[in-house]
Amino acid sequence: MVLAALAATVYLLRTKPVVEPLDKVEQPWLVSATKVRLGDIRPRLRLYGEIVAGREVELRALVAGEVVAVADTFIDSGSLRQGDMIVAIDDFDYRARFDELTAQIREATARLEEIKARRNSHAAALRRDQEMVELHQRDVERMSALSGRGTVSEKKLDTARMELTKQQRTTEIRQSDLRAETAHIKQQEAVINRLNVGLRRTERDLQRVRLTAPFDGFLADVQAQVGKRLSANDRVARLIDAGRLEARVTLSDGQYGRLVSEDSRRGGQNESQNGILIGREVEITWQVGGHQFPYKGRLDRIGAQIDSASGGVQVYIRLEGVDLSKPLRPGAFVTISMPDRTFRGVAQLPESALYDSNTVYIIEGERLKKRQVELVARIGNDVLLRGKIRDGDQVVTTRFAEIGPGQKVEIR
Repeated sequence: MVLAALAATVYLLRTKPVVEPLDKVEQPWLVSATKVRLGDIRPRLRLYGEIVAGREVELRALVAGEVVAVADTFIDSGSLRQGDMIVAIDDFDYRARFDELTAQIREATARLEEIKARRNSHAAALRRDQEMVELHQRDVERMSALSGRGTVSEKKLDTARMELTKQQRTTEIRQSDLRAETAHIKQQEAVINRLNVGLRRTERDLQRVRLTAPFDGFLADVQAQVGKRLSANDRVARLIDAGRLEARVTLSDGQYGRLVSEDSRRGGQNESQNGILIGREVEITWQVGGHQFPYKGRLDRIGAQIDSASGGVQVYIRLEGVDLSKPLRPGAFVTISMPDRTFRGVAQLPESALYDSNTVYIIEGERLKKRQVELVARIGNDVLLRGKIRDGDQVVTTRFAEIGPGQKVEIR
């Protein structure tokens, strides 16, 4: 029985069917690809910034007094046109001072005329006294000649001499009075000048009782109302220039370096701060409430210092066509589109096509080949590359761990 079982087992093993193995078929990877297009590309930088006031002033009271009137729009966020009255201060004291100084000037002027008349009188009298001195002088000389011949007594000669001396003294007193009156005139003229200075100051104060808007703008931080008493230099409000809004944006060190290097090559090293970088046209978009508001602008200036931590540089873009009628206000966050430098002989590909910062895979037939490239710049989700790639090359843009040279692929 055992031998029969063994024989049956051997028979079955020898007669069982043999399954021939099938040849292994290589399965391709399904990938996406894009064609290389080499050329000169000038991409646009997509940046984010904040709207700031390009000009604002702190309005302060120029004179002291009680506020008697304010503009209808003198409230926070109110708008004013250039020349509009902002606040008016009671002008009673200043007008009274003006009238008082005017009267004092008239009085001082009349006093000056009186002194001048007195001086003229002294001058005329001095001329007569001088004529009398000359007459007495000739009389003394004549009597001296006659006295020598015995015709005139010594007493008459002495009397003539005494009259001459008396007239000379009178003339000296008259000259002193004339000098005194001349000095009084100068003093009075100084008084009038001082009063005129006070009058001009009062006239200026009368003009300053009405504080007016220096430009079209929006009010903020309003701190005065009718009935409030203000001292000179008290804060009234802050006025933001509606026609000079700016977008403040930070360029990375790479972005700033590219722009300045292109600027330097075109405008010269000494002109790089005032060449094509300044004045570069920019597009600004403010998105709010599901709506987009586009604005044009130009790069106006570069920040005063570089951020030591990030190397970034702030730039300021002046918006064009903004005024009181536009809804844009400082503090709004905006998107900025600015032309970058021009890159020569590069290909723009999706970032997913780049491996290890220097490698792409192209498709030749059904196989992958490795190509070395140089990363020139990153533009959003794309990269600009140059290197061992040619026009028309199919570059794989699908990422998978097993990718490598010789890998079989199929384009979706």
